[in-house]
Amino acid sequence: MLDSQKPITVAIVEPLEATQFALSTLINSQPETQVVGIKREGEEGVRMLLETKPRVAIIEIDLENRSGFELAGELAMRQRETKVIFYTTAMPDIYIEQAVRSKVAGYVLKTDSLANLLSGVLKVANGGSYYSDSIRDRIAIDPATGGMKTHCESRLTALSNRQIEVLRNLAVGLSVKDVAKKMHITVKSVDSHKYRIMQTLGIHDRVDLARYAIREGLVCP
Repeated sequence: MLDSQKPITVAIVEPLEATQFALSTLINSQPETQVVGIKREGEEGVRMLLETKPRVAIIEIDLENRSGFELAGELAMRQRETKVIFYTTAMPDIYIEQAVRSKVAGYVLKTDSLANLLSGVLKVANGGSYYSDSIRDRIAIDPATGGMKTHCESRLTALSNRQIEVLRNLAVGLSVKDVAKKMHITVKSVDSHKYRIMQTLGIHDRVDLARYAIREGLVCP
């Protein structure tokens, strides 16, 4: 345990109640870890994380209202002491690229054992990182800097994390106005991101843009 007097505090942002229950039962059964908050969607999740200030946040990437990447970005700006572990079934190349780019501490697949996740929580709380084997196989370590990079060659890697969020929301059929409301940015900003996305990807039709996002695994068909 990091501190013999205090357990490692953990918060969970996960949409499925069964998964919430399994994670909270596991974590609370250990003497060195304690769940301090659980929420099912992004907007409530980020408020809870900022209020409870956990040592570790276990976050599903695909959430309602705000994605796990947005939550990780918010914590990176406002609460860097909270270490993020993505806990998900999704692993398209661009998700891994975003996770590495966002410098999250862990990326664990739901197909792994719960024991692996617990190991990840303990390692991350001690200042390390923890990635599932199948994720780590798709990441290279730069010998010069010790930093991580992916083998991903998708054109999506040329987009910023914010642009990828805009693309994801547009691809599921949201209007520019709805995207602006959901992401808490202006309509003008969404239009600007949309233009730059299309220029970068060489796609100038919204339907083709959605098809490309589906093909790349950014959204489900």
